[in-house]
Amino acid sequence: MGQSYETSGKSAMADIAAKQPHELLIQLGGALAVLLSVVLTAIQWSQGPIPANQLSTVTTLLVLNVVLGATLWVSAAVVRKNLMNGAIVAGVVSAVLIVFGGQTGTIGGLVGLLGAVLAAASPYLPWTHRK
Repeated sequence: MGQSYETSGKSAMADIAAKQPHELLIQLGGALAVLLSVVLTAIQWSQGPIPANQLSTVTTLLVLNVVLGATLWVSAAVVRKNLMNGAIVAGVVSAVLIVFGGQTGTIGGLVGLLGAVLAAASPYLPWTHRK
């Protein structure tokens, strides 16, 4: 009926092993943008209430990074279906994260942009040509 820890772990590792490096980089960029933004906002909030003059900035950055990080994560699935469309979406979302995402958005955006460039270049790399 259900899967054991051993069988579900093996299937999860098989799923990860089946992905291309550019997919993993794009997913990592999205995850970094979301997780770093949430963790840093939680740390800032745990040190006391966020001052009212900073509240709108903190909220805007949190929402922007979470939404764009999730969009970057989804673009990794688009890369699997259509390589160039996914690379374009990942590149644009990463560029917006770098420009408007603050420090955490810049980190996630740079990793996502690296994955987007690798995805766009992958048809031209010599090790991707399989016979």
